[in-house]
Amino acid sequence: MKSTLATLFSLLSIFFITSCSSRQENDNTSLTFGCFLNSPKYQKELQALLQEFEKNEGIKVEMIGLNWSDGKTKLISAYNAGTQPDIVELGSDWVAQFSGGGVLEPLSRDEIQTKRFLENALAPSKWGDSMYAVPWVLSTRILFINRQLCKKAGIADSTVPNTISDLKQYASAITNVASAGEYGIGIISQDAHQVYKRVLPIFWSNSGDILDKKGNPTFDLPQNIDALQQYVSLVPFGIIESSKQLDDKFIKGKLGFWVSGPWLLEKIPQLNPNLQFSLGLVPGIHSGGGLSFTGGDYLCISKSSKNRAKSLKLIQFLTSSKSTLRLCKLSITAGIPADTSAQSDPFFSSINGFPVFIEQLKKSRLSSVHPKWLDIEAAYELAVSQAVYGTKSATEALHEAQTSVTSLLLH
Repeated sequence: MKSTLATLFSLLSIFFITSCSSRQENDNTSLTFGCFLNSPKYQKELQALLQEFEKNEGIKVEMIGLNWSDGKTKLISAYNAGTQPDIVELGSDWVAQFSGGGVLEPLSRDEIQTKRFLENALAPSKWGDSMYAVPWVLSTRILFINRQLCKKAGIADSTVPNTISDLKQYASAITNVASAGEYGIGIISQDAHQVYKRVLPIFWSNSGDILDKKGNPTFDLPQNIDALQQYVSLVPFGIIESSKQLDDKFIKGKLGFWVSGPWLLEKIPQLNPNLQFSLGLVPGIHSGGGLSFTGGDYLCISKSSKNRAKSLKLIQFLTSSKSTLRLCKLSITAGIPADTSAQSDPFFSSINGFPVFIEQLKKSRLSSVHPKWLDIEAAYELAVSQAVYGTKSATEALHEAQTSVTSLLLH
């Protein structure tokens, strides 16, 4: 497992940003922090938090800004070159690759303060018998419902589909009365890193998954085939496009149902304030609702850091409910604090519909923890695309994915 990340490091020669070189001259009163900066406003608030920490603890923190387009590559290059920061921010689906590569410092449950978090939020922290990451902020996806199209189709205002069968019924009703350019539901197929976040939860809701607890592929289980068939059954009542295009269509009032994130809740009032819509939990295969995907940002300590205790102190400060709330209150899209005590803050209930996101977090999961997850994800998304476009049946597509991933994991 450790060779997976080491091999990847050896293939990369991109130099990390020069400020990271100061890492080697680090003394006992300074830390380097590699973090992702989402906006100038976010950067300013994060810098203020770090200054507060510096003042209280007497520990200087150098913030090394990254962006989501190439930040992971730069971090890998930094580890390869030995210029890695003391503390790194990682996306939830990256942690396994880094922890499995042996470059992160193990943390105890007491050090992580695990009682602050939902157990599902801790899943990416674990690798083997150890834990390596502290949850910081989370996000999830819920069902957006166009009430104008529902009314046009004779669907009552209070109606929220509870199952995929309900969803198909209501999407069909909208399709039957739709004007040109209107659709019952958005279908996602060929959109890297977006398909599994919306389709894999249907598998989970049907007691399925594409990896077992030991990391072995389980793509073509009967419950997975059934779940993919049910997703494909929605295709006649929708339009197949990318997540961004489907977000745009919902904002314009052209989609009846669409699963999306908090950024859509922020955009609708700005771009189409007259749109009548509501929010609901993601439907499941069976009654009682379904599971959704959750992802987020996690903080880790580099194994080579000479300042483990001070790094942990900074991580505990930043992931505290008070600090995380300061960042999350900047924007709906900043995320939801992973610390559950912060999730009940009145700020979130003051945003129309936002409590549904908090509720959905309790019925959400993260993708499987595996160092080769990105390759596994690609095989899964190909299978979904083949089934959606009808080039293969759900059974054929998932069997082919099972064969290819089994081969991948043998090498």
